[in-house]
Amino acid sequence: MKKNLLRIGMGLMLSGFIALIMGACQKAPINNDFEGMWILERFTTRADREVHNCERMYISIQLWVAELSEKQGTHGYDSYIGRCIYDEEGETIVMREFYKRAATSDSGIAATVEQLNPWGINTTETEFRVVKADGKRLILESDYAMLELKRF
Repeated sequence: MKKNLLRIGMGLMLSGFIALIMGACQKAPINNDFEGMWILERFTTRADREVHNCERMYISIQLWVAELSEKQGTHGYDSYIGRCIYDEEGETIVMREFYKRAATSDSGIAATVEQLNPWGINTTETEFRVVKADGKRLILESDYAMLELKRF
């Protein structure tokens, strides 16, 4: 009986120690200057300097996930969910692996370049340089376009 109590006590102490160590592990960096819900106001294609004004187009960046959606829009674009990776310095953001959005996750149907174009994205993996990120405005530049977003 005493041995069982001793084993249980040692097990509880060990699990507490493991929990303490796991709590000290650092999570992925969160940058409030560009994480959040954004309205895509416009994007300018670099090749022809054409400005594409956007209406009710949104880009959400949260915890390594990016979501592209059109809320109450008239265009009928689908929503897409993909990976969003950024460096600790907040100088670059890479968006890739977009899939058509389902009810609570992705549908498993990969987005095409044509489907991503309305958001100023012309490849299935796009690296953006962060031009401006102050929590109110976000300007991202790729080799294809410059995106201008405002905090929603």
